[in-house]
Amino acid sequence: MIIRTTLIAAALLAAIPLAAQAQAQDGVKLSPAYEFCLAKPANSNTYGILGCGDAEIKVQDARLNKAYKADMADIADNTPAKVALLKAQRAWITFRDADCATVRALSGGTIAPIYMQNCYLEHTARRAQALEDLLKP
Repeated sequence: MIIRTTLIAAALLAAIPLAAQAQAQDGVKLSPAYEFCLAKPANSNTYGILGCGDAEIKVQDARLNKAYKADMADIADNTPAKVALLKAQRAWITFRDADCATVRALSGGTIAPIYMQNCYLEHTARRAQALEDLLKP
């Protein structure tokens, strides 16, 4: 039983870098530093994967905030568009948090933090991309 559980956990951990590559191929921009971090043998454990993910979430969160601030600056004050973007961003945060809490609750076990972190990372990168694309001509 312990061997089977260990093999399953190892397979899931090995799939994390593949998930990062799949996200990047799906149009989500992840930093090259993230994949480099995940590729290091020292980061092939839960602690290492979570460390790489924490660093990438900071990168994607900064990207999201920069795009949001640029979009808000480009929209005239006191307009329905500005109010709508603020409302949408607040709703997105609520959705992201609830969606990732569901992922964690459904995952269970020691891999749950990795799944939850990956959920936050994917949502944040996708939202950053959406905000970067929002006001493009």
